[in-house]
Amino acid sequence: MKHKIILLLASAFLFFGCTKEEVQKPITMVFLPNESSEAMKDARQAFMEIISEAVDRPVEIKTTTDYNIALEAIISGNADMAYIGAEGYINAHKRNPAIVPAATNSGPSGTLEDALYYSLIAVRTEDAPQYKNGNDYDLTLLKGKNISFVSTSSTSGFVIPANLLVKKFGLNNTDELIHGSSVFSKVLFAGSHQGSQVNLFRKDADAAAFAIPQTIGVYDLIEGEDYQTGASYKVAEGAVDPFGKFPGSEITVIQSIPVLNAPIVMNTKTLSPDEQHKIQEALTSEKTANNPGIFKIKGSDKQGMYPKYSEKTKLVKTTDSWYDKIRNLTK
Repeated sequence: MKHKIILLLASAFLFFGCTKEEVQKPITMVFLPNESSEAMKDARQAFMEIISEAVDRPVEIKTTTDYNIALEAIISGNADMAYIGAEGYINAHKRNPAIVPAATNSGPSGTLEDALYYSLIAVRTEDAPQYKNGNDYDLTLLKGKNISFVSTSSTSGFVIPANLLVKKFGLNNTDELIHGSSVFSKVLFAGSHQGSQVNLFRKDADAAAFAIPQTIGVYDLIEGEDYQTGASYKVAEGAVDPFGKFPGSEITVIQSIPVLNAPIVMNTKTLSPDEQHKIQEALTSEKTANNPGIFKIKGSDKQGMYPKYSEKTKLVKTTDSWYDKIRNLTK
């Protein structure tokens, strides 16, 4: 009888020990290359603290150097959460329906109505005049040039600009644009937004598609309106790598295209319904809206990931159907 009691106590200890260990297993959040940079360390730390406090579990941050690595992590279940582009989300949800959007950053209104950023096609400023037809830039003048994209999984670094180019050149789909292209001499995929810009600086590409994070502090605007067609930028002195290797380099936007803001996504198979609710509520709270690690708050020395357009700007709840506008581009 004594031995049976000892065995029962040992079994109970193992059971509760395993349960405790399971509860303390970290939630893993993965970031794309653009948000894996040193410049975004404050934002990653802020997300880790917000999520950990919401669910009372440790949070592990995973950074990446390649779009596909980040997407595979969330699709396979090796990550519980991710910050990925709209096209990346659509692909992830298609392959694993358990991946759903939790929130995205709003515009000045504090709603989804103006939750936008910009996909840019840019050239070196010294070459910009050759892409003008009269007073306007003409994308068809890119014919025969070398172009750099980010990744076929990148919304603003490929899907949006490539579909626009397909229409401009009268092609049937983006495959015609990149495989045996009759449009470009060479099509490059840099793997990151930074890399696509570097291809432009190095003159490996004549034009490049990418998005500039709106709080990163890499460029000084020297002409035009921020993120709009005609804007010219100069790489700032002391910019973070890899931009710091090209101080003074100038680029000009020859096409700006509005894009739906990227979602923070959750894997509903690896997070409980209660955890999903708590995370979503924490992300969209006023406390997070005023967190200088998440939003660029005036007077703070923290970088922040998102621009704080107004007092109403915050993270807002979003849904799968909101991204149908992007989904319909590739149908």
